Amino acid sequence: MSDDFISNFEKLLERAHTEASEPHFRAITTESGRRALRLEGSFWKALDFISKEYQVSVGEIISCIERAHVNDKNLASAVRHVCIHAMTEQLNETRNWFSGTSIQNLLSANPAPAFVLSKERQIKFTNEAFLKYVRTNFAGTGSQGESPSLRLHIDAPMDDLFMRLNDNQNRPITVGFAIGMYERRVRGNMNAMLAPEWRHQMLLGYVIS
Repeated sequence: MSDDFISNFEKLLERAHTEASEPHFRAITTESGRRALRLEGSFWKALDFISKEYQVSVGEIISCIERAHVNDKNLASAVRHVCIHAMTEQLNETRNWFSGTSIQNLLSANPAPAFVLSKERQIKFTNEAFLKYVRTNFAGTGSQGESPSLRLHIDAPMDDLFMRLNDNQNRPITVGFAIGMYERRVRGNMNAMLAPEWRHQMLLGYVIS
């Protein structure tokens, strides 16, 4: 398994560990009256999230679960099941917007040259405008039959750039860059943002000059 996945999951465990995991009671008013439910803090947090997402009270959520007869013998178990199901659905929907396909569609819709870099400075995605930009700037370079070796340099440390974007809620940062192929080198400026990818941190660059 990728070190990135392990590292991210370990961070998740740290956050989960700091939250109260011991079950505790809350009295909830439902259609059938006052109900006392004993749930772990993470499930109460999930219920509050679902409440805001669907704009209904926690009591109304519990009433819906009771009417649906998810588990007539154990209401707390039914609530846990619904919470996990709801959060899993939400995660799957969110992942569709934070994927490689979504990034490529975002680039393709942009008429200006744009690309996505990994944290290791490898170009992961481009659009047609960026390929045209490269062809125009490097026409006639190299020898016939040779495979071009494109090098891209950002005028800022990648870790620092990622940190600044995270701290500034991903507001674009203008930064210089250089592209090299064979002996030719072209400089320009781009607006940098964090790419919408949920597994790995990547940089989205829009060429502006």
